[in-house]
Amino acid sequence: MNRLIKLLVLMLVLSVGSGCVYYNTFYLAKKAFNEAESKRKNAEKKGIKFGTGRYKTAIEKTEKVIEKYPNSKYYDDALYVNGVSHYYTQDYHKASKRFRELIANFPESKFYKESQLYLAKAKLKLDDVDDAMAIFEDLFLEGKDKKIKSEAAMSLGEYYYEQNEYDKALPYFSSVIDSLGNDDDKIAAKMFIANGQFKRFRYNEAIDTYLDLAKHELSTDNNYIVNFKLGECYYYINDVETGMTYFNKLAENEFYFDSLPSIKMMIAQGFEWQGDLSLAEEVYEEVALEYPRHPKAALSNYYLGLIYQYEYEDYKRAKEYYDRAKSAGSVSDIYQDALEHSTNIGKLEEYIGQKGLDTTATVEEIDKAAETQYLLAELYLTKLDKPDSALQEFQFIIDNFPDSYIAPKALIAISMMKRDYYDDTLAFDTTLRKILTDYPKSDYIPEALDLLGLRGTIADTGYAESYYKKAENFVFEEENIDSAKYYYQMVADSFPRSSLNNQAKFALLWLVENYESPGDSSLYYNYAYFADSFPDTQYGKAADKKLIYKPRISRDDEDAEDALFTEESGEGDNDSTGAMAEDTSRYMTLEEKCFTDPEGKTLWAVQGEPTRFDREFRYPPAAYYTKFEGYLCFQIKIDAFGRIEDLRLINPTESEELNDEATETVLSAEFSTYWITADLVGLWFVYKYNIRLPSDLR
Repeated sequence: MNRLIKLLVLMLVLSVGSGCVYYNTFYLAKKAFNEAESKRKNAEKKGIKFGTGRYKTAIEKTEKVIEKYPNSKYYDDALYVNGVSHYYTQDYHKASKRFRELIANFPESKFYKESQLYLAKAKLKLDDVDDAMAIFEDLFLEGKDKKIKSEAAMSLGEYYYEQNEYDKALPYFSSVIDSLGNDDDKIAAKMFIANGQFKRFRYNEAIDTYLDLAKHELSTDNNYIVNFKLGECYYYINDVETGMTYFNKLAENEFYFDSLPSIKMMIAQGFEWQGDLSLAEEVYEEVALEYPRHPKAALSNYYLGLIYQYEYEDYKRAKEYYDRAKSAGSVSDIYQDALEHSTNIGKLEEYIGQKGLDTTATVEEIDKAAETQYLLAELYLTKLDKPDSALQEFQFIIDNFPDSYIAPKALIAISMMKRDYYDDTLAFDTTLRKILTDYPKSDYIPEALDLLGLRGTIADTGYAESYYKKAENFVFEEENIDSAKYYYQMVADSFPRSSLNNQAKFALLWLVENYESPGDSSLYYNYAYFADSFPDTQYGKAADKKLIYKPRISRDDEDAEDALFTEESGEGDNDSTGAMAEDTSRYMTLEEKCFTDPEGKTLWAVQGEPTRFDREFRYPPAAYYTKFEGYLCFQIKIDAFGRIEDLRLINPTESEELNDEATETVLSAEFSTYWITADLVGLWFVYKYNIRLPSDLR
């Protein structure tokens, strides 16, 4: 009997102890949750961030209740606290799970409607928009709890507001103002309405709404926003004086000391819009000097640059201000604009400084000077908004460099300015026709013909492009190689200053290679001579890619180019006229180039792939246009430790950035040394590095 009594007493103690543990755990969870909610609501009123530490404590405690006491009377309460806490710690998946469990299992819970509200909010955060909006709509239309209806209405209004669908948001905000919300809700709804009106440039409507808001007892932050927006609205309806009264009122309020740079910027803009540039300049300078680390300092310097550039036309001072603005660094919103303006003024100074030429100038120097002059005119027109200065500079090219390559382009620019800026269609037409008569062989003839509507007429001939297109047609459409050679030769002989001249010469070599290959070294020498003659041109580089090395060529200098592009050239015999010295070298394929060193010796391929790379290859964005994918062939010299001592790229791509990236990557490679015997150390080998296009470019 005594043993039975003892057993019953022990069970009672354990039962009471378990209940105490359960209650204490839930009590601590609820306490932490209530503290977190209070801090969050106060922080939201002040417009500042809130801490989530107490929410995390609530999560930890309620998890224990949910896991260990599923049948307790506080289970739905624990689910709700847990879900809300997860929501405000931004774990929306877990929050959604808890709310769905509560809604499914506790339809009579006092937290049922609030759980629906939070479930909709969580779904919205998870981009499950349709479900979220359906729940909000149900709560708004069918609910009886005004607090829940108000929150649903605010959520719907905010969603449409963020989507810039202000007309759809308005009825929900209006319902909060008319009947559903408390004072704080009504202020928030009116603020959304006013800001929506402001964003749609309905400044008079926004003024009325902001003035109505000013009648309420506003928080410090909301009072600042309302007065600042009122100042802006009055500026935008050209009532600058009234707008400045609001900014001055804010400037005098000690609560807004931290916002003084922004307020003073608006005051300075007010002075500027009133035409008082000296006062505007004074306030901008004040902001820049007193708040050097504030973002508004950079903006002040930028605005000062604009004043000195456009109002005073003092480009030197303007550039100084732009340079100060961009010194704030690339994180500044104004950095790119300041950099562009500073760069443009720098270009202006550079171009103006290059205007002088004497009478001994060569054709190349004249062309370069004319091109610089054109860039100056273009800068005035497109970047500095000075069309009159641009027109003057374009005319300067015609008057001082009439024989330059770019002179016809300057005439085209003048003609279009006459039409577009001065509405003079007659001058537009006569200026373009002057190009046809004065520059009949110019590369700019096709553009003039297009503007005059004369393409396909009798006037559409006699320039390099027309003959070049005829040659292409004979090659690719009719396969008439002799006629193609005739027209390519015409471009090469008759249009020495055309941009198609080198292209035509290269095309002649290409025709020989593909249709009339002589079977000896003459073609190789012709490509070598072409690459040497035009090393910095697109087609000179193309010719160079066909060579592994360039043999020395002996030619009579004054006849060399003529000999290269006539049928008699390239036979390879050494004669008394100084023609090409005999050489047994032959034209090489790419594979032969890869395995042949500069001295003509055959190389061996490296054994195995690298064991490691010290850097990762990254396909340069600047090379995307090439869409190159494949092998780059490197000749490499490997030391005794498997590292690369030296290398040379045999088949570079047209992108220097891609070539450099591949070269740096290969240089970082390390090879296994098991096969490198003493006699192989320091020798050259061939390694082919495979380059793959980024997947999104394929």
